[in-house]
Amino acid sequence: MADEVYQQCAELYSQHYGKYSGEGSMPKGQRIRMSMAMYKRFYADKDDMYVSLCYEGDKLLGHAFFLKKNIEGKGVCSWVTQLVVHSSYRNNKIGSKLLQSAWGFSDFFAWGLATANAITLKTLEAVTWRKITVEYIENNLEILKEVMDSIPFADKNRILLSAKQSMVFTDFYPELEASNKKKSLKVYAQRLGKIKPGYEWLAFTFADQTMIYDEKHFTRLLDFSEQQLKEAYERMDMPAQPWTQGTENEINWVENYITKEKGAEILDIGCGQGRHLIELARRGYANACGIDFSRKNITKAMSLCHAQEEAPQFICADARQLNLGRKFDVVLCLYDVIGSFRNEKDNMKILRNVKRHLRRGGRAVVSVMNMELTESIATNCVSLKESPTALLHLPPSDTMARSGNVFKPNLFLINKDDGLVYRKEQFYEDGMLSAEYLVVDKRYTMDEFEELAQKVGLKTVEKRYVQAGHWDKALNAADPGAKELLFVFTL
Repeated sequence: MADEVYQQCAELYSQHYGKYSGEGSMPKGQRIRMSMAMYKRFYADKDDMYVSLCYEGDKLLGHAFFLKKNIEGKGVCSWVTQLVVHSSYRNNKIGSKLLQSAWGFSDFFAWGLATANAITLKTLEAVTWRKITVEYIENNLEILKEVMDSIPFADKNRILLSAKQSMVFTDFYPELEASNKKKSLKVYAQRLGKIKPGYEWLAFTFADQTMIYDEKHFTRLLDFSEQQLKEAYERMDMPAQPWTQGTENEINWVENYITKEKGAEILDIGCGQGRHLIELARRGYANACGIDFSRKNITKAMSLCHAQEEAPQFICADARQLNLGRKFDVVLCLYDVIGSFRNEKDNMKILRNVKRHLRRGGRAVVSVMNMELTESIATNCVSLKESPTALLHLPPSDTMARSGNVFKPNLFLINKDDGLVYRKEQFYEDGMLSAEYLVVDKRYTMDEFEELAQKVGLKTVEKRYVQAGHWDKALNAADPGAKELLFVFTL
C-alpha cells in the first residue's frame, strides 16, 4: 500500500476515531491519534494483514484493517484490528460493509476482534449468523492466543475470561460509545462483562457453532441479492472466462439468421463487454447497439473497439426498463441475461423487451441456462422453508471470479419451494472489497422457456441444447456440456 494511503488512514483515524476517556495517561477529551509511521509499523509488509477501503472520489470515508491467519487443522481466523468511519458518513452502512469484507466468508474457522463498541458486536453476529458466547471463546482460547501473536496491541497474558466475562488488555482508554447503553445493546455487557479500563471485549464466533436462523434476516439477504448480483457480475474477469472464448464460432452461427447482410440493424441486450458486437463489426456489420446494466462493462466495451472505423454504439441501461423507440432486424440476448433475476417478473420484462425491439420478420437469438441438466446433476435439492439452514451450510467458491462454471453440483442448491438455484460466490484480490455474495438464478427447461416466449408473442424458429462456443452442435438435454438452451425466435 502506498505511503499516500497510509497517510490518509492516519488522518481519518486522528480526526474521526474518538477521544480518550481520561482513565489512562492521556487527558480526558483529547482526540486519539495515530501517525503514518505507526500504521506502517503495524501493517506494512505483513503478508497476513489486509485492508478494506471506502472512498468517495479521492476522499477516504472508512477503512478496516484485519488479520487473516490460517490455523493448521482449523482454517482461517479473521481478526479485525481497526475500523474507522468518517463521522459525517456514519449511519450509511459503511462500517457494516467494511466488516462484511473481513467477516463475510462463510468457510472461515473464526471471526472477531477486540472492541469497546457494542454495535460492532451486533454486526459480527449478523454477518456470521452466530452468537458470541464465552463458552466458545473459552473452548478456542489457545487458538486465539496463537492469533494474538500477530496482534500488536492484544496482551494474551492478560485475558479476563469467566462465565460472564470475556476481555483482553489492549492498553487502550477510549470514551465508550453512548450507543452501548441502548436497550438492544446492553446484552453484550451482560454477556461479556462491563468493560474495565485498558480492556476491550474479546468477541469471536466460530464455524462449529450452531447458526441462528432468523427469517427476517434471511429475507433481507434474499432481497439484497439483486444488488449483489450486479456487483458480482461486474467483478467477473470476462475475457478470462472459458465460456467467452468461442465468440467467432457463435457469430458464425448467428450469421445464418441475419437476413439483411451487412446493413442489418442489430441489438445486443446484456452485451457484457461487447464481444459479440465487436466481432460482428469486424465482419462489417456496423449498424449495431449494445446494452448492459454495468457501467464498467460498457466502458470496457467502448475502449475495446475505439480504434474500429465502424464501431457499435454502447449504452448503459437496465434491460428490464429498456425502450429505445426503434426496431432491429436481429436482437441478441445471450448467456443468462434472462434468468439472472430471481423474480420471474423481471425476467419476463426482459423477454418482452426482446420482442418490443424486434422488427417483424427479424430474428431474436436468446440463450438461458439449462434446468434439465441442472436437475440431473444436483446433489442439493431441498425446501428452504423446511430446512432453512441448508443454504447457510452450502460451501462457497470463487467460480464466477475464476471459471464461470456454475454447474458444479456441490456448489449449488435447488430450492424446491421456488425452483431457483442458489450459490455463494467469493471475490478477493481484484482491487475491490473482499466479498462473498449470495447469487440466485432462474434456470429453464426447454418446454418452460418456449411457453414463456409464446406468452409474450414470440414464435420459435429453432431450439437446441448447446455448449458455449459450439452452437453448431446440438446436444442432448442432460449432456454435461449442454449448459445453455439456445432459441431463435421471430414475430
